[in-house]
Amino acid sequence: MSQPLLRVRGLNVWYELRGRTEVHAVRDVDLDLDEGERVGLVGESGSGKTSVIMALMGLLPSTGSLSGEVLLSGERTLERGERSARASRWRHTAMVFQGAMNALNPVKTVGWQIIEPMLVHGVADKGQATRRTHELLERVGLPGATARRYPHELSGGMRQRACVAMALACRPKVLLADEPTTALDVVIQAQIIELLDDVASELGMGVIVVTHDLPVVARLCPRAAVMYAGEVVESGPTDALFHSPRHPYTKRLFEAVPDLSLGEEVSSIPGSPPQLDRPIVGCSFAPRCDLGFERCTVERPRLRLVTPDQLAACHLNEMPSEQVAPASSHELGPQQSEPDAAHATCGPATRRDPLLRLSEIQVKYALRRGPWDWLGRRPREYVRAVDGVSLEVRRGEMLALIGESGCGKTSTAQAILRLVEPASGTVEFDGAEVTRLTRRALRPLRRRVQMIYQDPYDSLDPRLNVRGIVEDGLVANRLGDRSERNVRVRRALERVELSPPERYLERLPHELSGGQRQRVAIASALVLEPELLVADEPVSMLDVSVRAGILSLLSRLCHEDGTAVVMITHDLSTAAHFADRVAVMYLGRVVEIGTVREVIRAPRHPYTKVLLSAVPDRDPCVRARPILLGEAPSAAMIPSGCRFHPRCPMAEPTCSELDPQLEPAKGHRVACTLAPRLQTAPAAVTGAEVAP
Repeated sequence: MSQPLLRVRGLNVWYELRGRTEVHAVRDVDLDLDEGERVGLVGESGSGKTSVIMALMGLLPSTGSLSGEVLLSGERTLERGERSARASRWRHTAMVFQGAMNALNPVKTVGWQIIEPMLVHGVADKGQATRRTHELLERVGLPGATARRYPHELSGGMRQRACVAMALACRPKVLLADEPTTALDVVIQAQIIELLDDVASELGMGVIVVTHDLPVVARLCPRAAVMYAGEVVESGPTDALFHSPRHPYTKRLFEAVPDLSLGEEVSSIPGSPPQLDRPIVGCSFAPRCDLGFERCTVERPRLRLVTPDQLAACHLNEMPSEQVAPASSHELGPQQSEPDAAHATCGPATRRDPLLRLSEIQVKYALRRGPWDWLGRRPREYVRAVDGVSLEVRRGEMLALIGESGCGKTSTAQAILRLVEPASGTVEFDGAEVTRLTRRALRPLRRRVQMIYQDPYDSLDPRLNVRGIVEDGLVANRLGDRSERNVRVRRALERVELSPPERYLERLPHELSGGQRQRVAIASALVLEPELLVADEPVSMLDVSVRAGILSLLSRLCHEDGTAVVMITHDLSTAAHFADRVAVMYLGRVVEIGTVREVIRAPRHPYTKVLLSAVPDRDPCVRARPILLGEAPSAAMIPSGCRFHPRCPMAEPTCSELDPQLEPAKGHRVACTLAPRLQTAPAAVTGAEVAP
C-alpha cells in the first residue's frame, strides 16, 4: 500500500491557561490524507478541530504544546520546532483561515500578501510572483486589478477568494481550510465550495476542511472524521456517516442540521461537552448519550474498524443490534418542536399592533472623492445601501431578513437602532418615532432593543473577561447590585449553553473558541431581557448542535415571552425552521416577503429561487445544483429597471426598463413583473431555473 501524503499519529495538543491546569484540546488523533483527497473534520465548538490544523501548520500559541508524529511525504515535520515549521508553512502546507478579514493584513494590498510567501520561500522572483498573483486571482474568480486593492475594499466573498489565492501561491501539497464558508451568504458559499473542489482536483492537493457546517462537508469531502472532546470518535465515507452512523454523537449531529423540509424535526444535543482540564473516565460522550450503559462510564472506547471502511469509538458496536435500544423520549432532553408549532402565532392581544415599523427607510454612504472630483466639481456619489425598505414586526414574532452579502440587511438593522442615521424614512418603536429622538432620549431605548453582532472577534472587548463582557450592559444601565448582577450573568450564560458558568467567567475572549465567543455575545444581549432583539447572523459561527439550541431559545423568547426578533441570516434552512416570516432583500430593497411556508414552498421571485437552490443539502448523495455566478452589482451603480435583471436567468427585455414594486402575489408580496407566470414549485427541490 502506498504511503499517504500526510500521516498523523498520536497527535496531542494541550494549553496552559492563566491560573489553571492544562487543557488537553486534542487527544491521540490519527489521520491520513492521500494526494488529491478531501477530508472533513467536523464536531462541536471546542472539540479540537482547529487545534489539529493549527498544530499541523506550526501555529500554536506560546501557551500550546504538542506531541505525536506528523509525516508529510514521508518526512517528519514540526519536531525541530519553529524553524522546521516555518520552512514548511505556505511552501508545503498552506491554510485558509476562518475569518478572512482577520487573516489579511489591513495595511497591505491583497497582491502584496499573495506575493510575499513566494518571495520568502524563493519560489519566484518579484516579476514572476507578480504575474502568478494575477493568474491566481483570475483562477479564483477575481479580476487581476484586485491585487491593487486593500482588504476593506473587498466584499466578504472576495476576501475569502483572496485568501484561497494566497494559500495556493507556493503550490502547496496540503491545503488546510478552517471554516472557509463561515458567515458567507449561500450564493458565495456555493461558489467557494465549487472553487475548493476545482483547485483540489486540478492541482492534486490534499485538502482538510474544518467546519461545523455538515452540508459543506457533504458537498465537498468524500471522507470525514467526527471529533468530540479532543478525539476522533468516528471516521469513514461521508455518505456512510450520514446514512448509517456508528456513533451516537454522529447521529445526533446530523439530526441537528436543519434543511428546507418544513415538516422535519430539528433537535439539539442535550448537555455540554466535558471539561478538558481534567481526566475523562470512560466514554467522553456518555453523560449526553441516550444509549449509554455501565461500561461506557468506566472504560474508554478505542477507535476500531466496525465496517470495511468505517471506524468508530463506541462500545455499542460490540453488542448485538437487538440489544441496542434508544432511551425513552423523556430521557433525550429538550428538543425543538416541529416547525408548525414553532411558527404558531401568539394570541391576537399580543400581536395586534406592530412593535417595530419601518417606513421607506433609506441609508446612504458617501463615496470618497478624489482631487479630480473636487476640481471638476462633480456631484458627490453615494452607495444606496438601503433604498426604500418598509417592514413591520409584531411582539412575539421572528422576522428573517435574508439575501446576499451587501444587499443591505446589516444597514437596515443598524438603522433600527440608530447606529447609522437614515437619510430618509421613519423608524417607529412601540409608537415612538426613533428617528426623531435625541441621543439622550435614545439611551433608555438601548435597554429595550439589543443587537447581536455578526463578528464576535470585533464585538467583544479583548481586555474584559466573560463576566465583565456580559455584565457590562447591566452596569451601564445601573441594574441591580453586585450579587443580583452575578446571578443574571450566570443565568444568561446557562441560557446560551455555556455551562457551568464558573468554567467561563474568568476567561478572556482569546481563550475561547469561535463558537464560544459567539455565545458570549448572545448572552450579553439577552442579559438585559430586551423587548426587541436584532440578531445579525447570530449563529453563523456556531456548530450545528449549539445552533439548534440557540435558535430554539430565540424561538421560545418570541412565542413564550413575547420578544420580537429581527434575524439577519444567509441560512435559509434556519429561516425555514425558526422564523415566522421571511423578507428577501436584494440591492437595498425587499423583493419578496411573506410567511415562511409561502416564501420557502412557493417562491415567486427568481432571486428567491436562486437563494433556495444554492442551499447545500446535508445528504452527500444529493447532487449539487446549479449556482448563480458572480456577485451582486455595487449599490453605487444600481442597474436600471429591475435590479436583478443582469443576473436573472428569466429576464425579458422589459425587465431592464420597469422598476417593479412590491405587489400581492399568491398570499405574499413580490417585486417582479414575472411573478404571475413563475411556477410555484420550490427551487430548492427542482433547482432547474437557476443557472444562466
